[in-house]
Amino acid sequence: MPAGEFTLIAELRDALGQGRSGDGTLIGIGDDAAVLDCGGRSLVACTDTLVAGRHFFADVNAADLAWKALAVNLSDLAAMGAEPRWTLLNLALPAGLATAAWRADFVRGWQALASASAVRLVGGDTVASDGPLTVTVTALGLLSGPALQRDAAQPGDDIYVTGTLGDAALALERAFAARRGEENPPLAGADWLEQRRLRPTPRLAFARAAQRLRALCAQDVSDGFLADLGHILRASRVGARIDAECLPLSPPVAEWVAEDGERLSRTALTGGDDYELILCAPPSLAGELQDAARRTATPLCRVGRILPPAAGVRLFWQGEERPLPTQWGHEHAL
Repeated sequence: MPAGEFTLIAELRDALGQGRSGDGTLIGIGDDAAVLDCGGRSLVACTDTLVAGRHFFADVNAADLAWKALAVNLSDLAAMGAEPRWTLLNLALPAGLATAAWRADFVRGWQALASASAVRLVGGDTVASDGPLTVTVTALGLLSGPALQRDAAQPGDDIYVTGTLGDAALALERAFAARRGEENPPLAGADWLEQRRLRPTPRLAFARAAQRLRALCAQDVSDGFLADLGHILRASRVGARIDAECLPLSPPVAEWVAEDGERLSRTALTGGDDYELILCAPPSLAGELQDAARRTATPLCRVGRILPPAAGVRLFWQGEERPLPTQWGHEHAL
């Protein structure tokens, strides 16, 4: 059976990622980003690669592709509580793709999010490719004080989620259906869902506010809520109770789920690409976190509680325990 991406990451971490004592690595392989000591402030670094046919449709609009390639990296910085500053961009371009119109669209999409996030492109590389279009972005940010981390959840902490879950998953399901020639049933807000899939919103301002409050534990939702919460639970060696009726759903997802309760699993619970944040924090911070959410115009919902490790992961719907999905989210096979 081929290894999954997380197996390879663990092997690389164990063999190559330990570093030397005193080399300035505060957080290495295994979180949303690395944190490096730069003499008084911490440098936060992350990178992500998007490949046509794997992460996006080959005919995607270049402006949407540029936005999303930048957004997924900014979301990793947000998950650490960092302030984004710089980016590097690498493009592997098939022959004939990078026309003047394509380049102009790509620049327009990148600039729209870069300006809103106060982040500057400072370098990178472009190469011709016989393979698919590939976009790799490296993002760098700064941090004062402790980072938000995966391994800092404690029993008794509240579990929060920003924004709404399942929007991108439902949009992608409809996009695949359309490409197969199937008819999608009418759904109010379908165009908005597609924008949520193509242009996610990194929760940078709220994450920095949470970091300043010493919330300490966060993870962005890229592979699915359960999958990414699972990263926190394994790293922190804790369990969790999830109250599924509290999961934040947008009106179109709520309408779609209401027709068939099983749809909740493949959207809000296990659907990926939302790039919202999961945050774990002690109940004493509840009021301040809600204030920070209001100040930054960030929807924030409490969806559960961290439990001792022996409790495992338990899913409830209106007080009744339900079985967990067998597949918690997406993992790339290698």
